[in-house]
Amino acid sequence: MHGTIKLILAVGSLLSLMGCIRAEAAPLFDCSVKFKCSAEKNFVWATADERCFVFHNKCLMRVEQCARTASGKTELIETEREACKPNCNKICLDLYDPVCAQIFQEEYITFSNECEMRNSLCENERPYSYYATGECVESPVG
Repeated sequence: MHGTIKLILAVGSLLSLMGCIRAEAAPLFDCSVKFKCSAEKNFVWATADERCFVFHNKCLMRVEQCARTASGKTELIETEREACKPNCNKICLDLYDPVCAQIFQEEYITFSNECEMRNSLCENERPYSYYATGECVESPVG
């Protein structure tokens, strides 16, 4: 038991030192653990801050809602695809601040910044299951 706790603390410390977990990503991870969503595919569309979001299922939208609440961000409002889709593309700063997104149970893709990631995923109707700061360094197992 004590060995498991020490291992968890050591891994958490290592990830923090390596910069793999930033303060903004921690609520998303914590909420993912809390909700334990299934792989059921039933897309859900939502808006927040005049941006459209697509989720693999309603549970994963609740994960994002949990993380947004924990981070003090605007609440998601569930909507229909047709109402949401026109808000997929926002003007992004020409800034290289890479993020790595895992497309739900598929590939990992590096985007130049979070805004570009959100534009691409929404426009192509590809929900993510996780994203983190930095370029992708791993690929899915399977």
